[in-house]
Amino acid sequence: MPDTITKLTYQTFQQSKIYFALAHKKISTQLRKFIYPNLKLNTKPLSAEILQKMQQRIDEILEKDLADGEKGIYPVNIIFDNPWADFLSYYPNIWLDIPSVWERIRQKKYQEFPQEIDTEDYPNYYLQNFHYQTDGYLSEMSANLYDLQVELLFNGTADAMRRRILPPLKIGLEKLFSGQNLEAIATQKPRVLDIACGTGRILKFIRATLPKASLYGLGLSPDY
Repeated sequence: MPDTITKLTYQTFQQSKIYFALAHKKISTQLRKFIYPNLKLNTKPLSAEILQKMQQRIDEILEKDLADGEKGIYPVNIIFDNPWADFLSYYPNIWLDIPSVWERIRQKKYQEFPQEIDTEDYPNYYLQNFHYQTDGYLSEMSANLYDLQVELLFNGTADAMRRRILPPLKIGLEKLFSGQNLEAIATQKPRVLDIACGTGRILKFIRATLPKASLYGLGLSPDY
């Protein structure tokens, strides 16, 4: 019974994130077409076959995420982790930021930064508004909105996708520590380096999975 309850709860949790992200995209697209009727994006609709394959892949990822939590590869509670305080604080700012995103798209300004942002010594590829993201990776506002924006971008599955790194990481450490079992790994003190760590979201999941590990995050953005 507990496994059934966990499964139903997880499915409800994930489906609500997926539907919310899809609703956000639908509403924002309709608003853009109304406010900027002449703003044409160079996109093509996906075929039914591709959409079906994408849905299958999403289902597979979510099934593996739940199974790995139930097997104890990582604590099952982290599959329900969601920064609700950040969501309530920052989601309205996403809507407030959308008009400037549309305007940048209209003017094709993909490397535009406010004067107060220091862009010196960063590689050129880094100085972009990735996914039309205001300030790219180089402001506190951008850092605050990033994780929520990524969840919307990947239809509520970003965290489940991030957690795919945890099983091979933990199993790899098991081999490194002379074949000790998974439970014993939790008592060891490995050092884990996350290169291009962003906001450190994945490090939070690694901390829950390897509570004794020393974790290091390396990234270019001081705000992130």
